[in-house]
Amino acid sequence: MNTDYTIWIDVEDIFQYFENNSRPSGIQRLVYEILHVIRKQAATKPGIGNITLIRRGQDETQLFSPVSFDDLESLFEASADEKVVHDSRPVPRSRPTPRALVRRLRHTVIRRIESLPPELARPLLIMAVNQLRALRLLRSFAAKQFRRTRHSAAPPAQTAVPVRSQATSLNGVPKPGDIFLILGAAWSEPGFGERLAGMRKAYGIQPVLLLSDLIPAIRPEWCALSLIRDFKHWLDTTLPQCGRLLAISHATAKTIEHYTRKHRLKLLAPVQTVPIGSGFGPPRKVEGERPKGLPAPETYVLFVSTIEARKNHILAFRIWRRLVADLPPEQVPTLVFAGRVGWLVSDLMQQLENTEWLRGKIRLLRDPSDHELAHLYDGCMFTLFPSLFEGWGLPVTESLVNGRPCVASNATSVPEAGGPLSRYFDPENIDEAYRVVRETIEDREGLKKWQEEVQTQFKPTPWEDTADAILDACHAAHVAGRTS
Repeated sequence: MNTDYTIWIDVEDIFQYFENNSRPSGIQRLVYEILHVIRKQAATKPGIGNITLIRRGQDETQLFSPVSFDDLESLFEASADEKVVHDSRPVPRSRPTPRALVRRLRHTVIRRIESLPPELARPLLIMAVNQLRALRLLRSFAAKQFRRTRHSAAPPAQTAVPVRSQATSLNGVPKPGDIFLILGAAWSEPGFGERLAGMRKAYGIQPVLLLSDLIPAIRPEWCALSLIRDFKHWLDTTLPQCGRLLAISHATAKTIEHYTRKHRLKLLAPVQTVPIGSGFGPPRKVEGERPKGLPAPETYVLFVSTIEARKNHILAFRIWRRLVADLPPEQVPTLVFAGRVGWLVSDLMQQLENTEWLRGKIRLLRDPSDHELAHLYDGCMFTLFPSLFEGWGLPVTESLVNGRPCVASNATSVPEAGGPLSRYFDPENIDEAYRVVRETIEDREGLKKWQEEVQTQFKPTPWEDTADAILDACHAAHVAGRTS
């Protein structure tokens, strides 16, 4: 593999995410694992070079702002053990920029609106989203008018992206055949697709996009209204620009193909599925004393996920409500929700409050640290993941990596993640889900044997396989770009 081109890796969305959140979600952790491996490969593996992490430039005169791997790793290390609930002194962060303060204020206002009753929240959100889109369009129009006034003699292409010499590679400027790699949640940037089209036209770059899912576009009922329109616009303007489209599962690849056919979007190449690493890093090390506040080992079932409608916590609540009614209290393990409270779950949270969290048989541990998660996995009987729709199913593979069986949904890509060592149920069928969970709880000898099978038979997929597949796709896009 030659190295006469640069892979520019966009990490703008990761930094934007941490301006509003203290702990990473699945997408950020997946991207981090891939980049962590790419960093090692770029330093040690022959034939790999010219890897550059970038954020968007600070103003119109700067295309990219470089970011070091150390900056990115420090961001994740600071969040890994930040105590959001248990510690009143979180890891200090650098002073936010004015742009970050505006984004944070917008995020807070939208979340407050979404917490209102639906009959009030929906019209307010529609009004807020339309106003934000109008302001972005007005700002974009004003910026173009300003640049046109200052550079009236410049060719039209320069009003969108400053054109550089396409025969040479300048510092911080891509050259024809370079790769623009998008791994994360780029839809958070307004006008991303249009900017990508401008860069492709001006510099001859080859965009490569890794897609996790298309949920806001195809199943909007599970998403915040503020996300749906922006995501669909991003999708429709970005997909046609990409020399390679990568998917994290076969289920996601099929969804992309169906969506592009339905909306008549022309792709430059077929969708390619890449293998996804198992869990985040090596198995979690159980070190030191068990943190205070965690349930006793072997007394609970663990559900690791942000609490949102799509993850189907309501099904878990209904299963445990039936278990409490059907079994003696001492035979019903505690169900532990480990994660932050997300969106579209106000009804569920009210039901939990009304039942006093099933008199303590359900518990919420908000934003557990990596240290707490290690002990939670180590002490649980098994994990539960009843999600209605996934792009992959990282909590399932993370459970297996940590030696714990998983009872999971059979929907979309989840069986790809869990493989033959997990047990499945239809997440739309309460009776089937209840039966599988109850049988697992009551058959303690069978559960012990299943746990031993997971610990001895599970073969994790290394993140090196994921990074290799992505780098190979980048090289293929580079070659195709030079020959087209």
